[in-house]
Amino acid sequence: MTTFVLVHGAFGSSAELAPVIPELEALGHRAVAVDLPCTDPAATLDDYARTVVETVAGIAGSVAVVGHSAGGATISLVPARTRVDRLIYVTAVVPEPGRSILDVVGADVRERILSVSRDDGNGCRSFDLQLLAALVPPEERDGYLAYLRATQRPQGWAALEQPWPGRSLPDVPRTYVLCTQDQIIPPARQREMAARLGVKPLEIASEHEVFTFRPHELAALLAA
Repeated sequence: MTTFVLVHGAFGSSAELAPVIPELEALGHRAVAVDLPCTDPAATLDDYARTVVETVAGIAGSVAVVGHSAGGATISLVPARTRVDRLIYVTAVVPEPGRSILDVVGADVRERILSVSRDDGNGCRSFDLQLLAALVPPEERDGYLAYLRATQRPQGWAALEQPWPGRSLPDVPRTYVLCTQDQIIPPARQREMAARLGVKPLEIASEHEVFTFRPHELAALLAA
């Protein structure tokens, strides 16, 4: 049995990761979703990593830490601080020392995020949920808006602009799950990140919110 520690990305929460937990449990594993202190504009990536380390502490047996989206930068700091048996990057940022998350994802992704979010005036940005909901077909908008309201939170912007504080990528077994229909991090960029890990990505036909919209398929990949 493996315990999967699930780590969300920018603007996210444990709520958007939760749908995969019963799927993993049905396959004989345990899973716990972490809430990072992303709503604190003063929180750094080290603070994010500390939250994950505190969650991992005391877990017996095999531990796989799973990072979604910008969460890849957080999970990459964890093996230097506690025991981790595997890192799994799910359509996630693979960080580079001295470069920020926004630098790594590229100017096009940065501009896309800025275009659908607003400055809260306190060091955080929040998604414009109505604008995001308008991007999906009309018949899906009410459901998508409800999903956004339940799962998305303000994001401290400084953490996304902070140079990644790690010295190198951790030397532990690593997996990359690529979402072929992702409209946030382009699949071609995900392939580049997987190549930086030295792995061939596992592919799933999903948009960026794979934990919510493809939990059964994602759990099967994680468990494998």
